[in-house]
Amino acid sequence: IGGGTGIYSIACLQRHPSLEACVLDRPEVLKVAHEMAVEYGVGNRIALIAGDMFVDPLPNNCQAILLSNVLHDWDEPACEALVRRCADALPPGGMLLIHDVFLNDELDGPLPIALYSAALFTLTEGRAYSQAEYVRWLDKAGLNVGEMLPTLIHCGLLVARKPVWKSVTFS
Repeated sequence: IGGGTGIYSIACLQRHPSLEACVLDRPEVLKVAHEMAVEYGVGNRIALIAGDMFVDPLPNNCQAILLSNVLHDWDEPACEALVRRCADALPPGGMLLIHDVFLNDELDGPLPIALYSAALFTLTEGRAYSQAEYVRWLDKAGLNVGEMLPTLIHCGLLVARKPVWKSVTFS
C-alpha cells in the first residue's frame, strides 16, 4: 500500500518464485513500477492497482500488507485510519508490516531521526513516530503486535498479525 516503484515487492518476487504481489499507488507512480517490474522479470506476477490508499478499496486477498516509509508522511489520525483500513483488509492470520524510521518513546531522539522528523513536519502532514505510537494504532486496529526487526540505522520492520480467532465473551 503506497508501494511506490514496487521495489520491495519486486525483491520479494525475485527471491520467492511462487509469490505474487500487488502494489497500490497513484497512477503516475505505477508507470514507473510497471517499467521496473518488467525490467526485473516479474511483471507477470505483480498486479498494479491505481488508487488512493485512504479512500479506495484496498486489496483484500493479500496475506501481507507492507507500509514502507508511508506513515511518516501523515498526521496521527490519518495514520491510525490507514492502519485500521489495512487491518480490515487482511484475512485472519494476515500480517501488516510497517517499515519506517522510529523515534524513541520520549520523541526526542535519536538525533538524526528527530532532525528528520522536524523536516517531515515542515514538508508533509506527518513526522517520525515512536514504536509505542505504532503499537497503539496496531492494538486499536485489533492486530497482535510481534517483534521489531532492525533494518538500517534507526529503521526497523514492525510486524503485526490479524488474529485467527476473535475473542468471545461469555455472560
